[in-house]
Amino acid sequence: MSRPSVETRARVLAAAAFLVLQVSSGSAADLSEGTRPATQDRVVSVTAFSLFGPKYLGAERYGPFGYPAVTIRRPDEPFALDSPDDSLGVPILDATQFKLGPVVNLRQGRNTSVDRRFAGLDRDPWAIEGGIFADLWVLPDQLRTRAELRHGLRGNDGFAIDLSADLFERFGAVTVSVGPRFGVLDAALAQRQFGVSPAASSRNGLFQPYRAAGGLQSMGLTSAVSYDWSPSWRTTLYGRYEHLVGDAAASPITRRLGSVDQLTAGLGVTYSFHANLPFIP
Repeated sequence: MSRPSVETRARVLAAAAFLVLQVSSGSAADLSEGTRPATQDRVVSVTAFSLFGPKYLGAERYGPFGYPAVTIRRPDEPFALDSPDDSLGVPILDATQFKLGPVVNLRQGRNTSVDRRFAGLDRDPWAIEGGIFADLWVLPDQLRTRAELRHGLRGNDGFAIDLSADLFERFGAVTVSVGPRFGVLDAALAQRQFGVSPAASSRNGLFQPYRAAGGLQSMGLTSAVSYDWSPSWRTTLYGRYEHLVGDAAASPITRRLGSVDQLTAGLGVTYSFHANLPFIP
């Protein structure tokens, strides 16, 4: 998938549809006005992230991309403690130290628009992944562990598991987070992203056949720093480093046309406003 086009449009449409459904029956007022009618009982925060990173997992070539995010909270609640690389999820079970719910993610693909030398390889198209997430707060409002289990909505796709931990600290208007990341793929998805079938090897001519067995594929570190300029405006600096391991690192696709080291950096801008959402509990 071309991240600057397909992913951005899809995420924008998803977030826009979600926001319209949540806010269509309400009105909005800037938080900095200091007054809030009694019917405006929720705070909606809309974030636009602009990032620069690999064009696909394992890529050597980088480019810009972006995505939006939407969160809703009660007026007496602070910004939720989360990470910019969390997939879009809605908690169905929302306890103090444990959250559980469905999750949706967009996985970038790989094609000849990134590098013509991919011609003839088996298709690795972009995909919408659905699944479940679980957050466990080991230390409330300070240390969170998270697991996501997702599967592409195409029938012949595979499973991805993301494991993470984040340490959060608030210093007045500044919120800092940092933590490790681990990515696991099953054999079907590992083969799709990093394998080379005998037929693809014959068509392409650059790569020897390679069978990816799955397992741990990446490990890394994510960090973010947010600053609240006012109740309405926030900016976030974000960085992520990943190192490919296992079949992902050994793949001829990575060794010949990619890199085991992946860096992503970005800036997010958040605008928050009050809205009347009577159907939100």
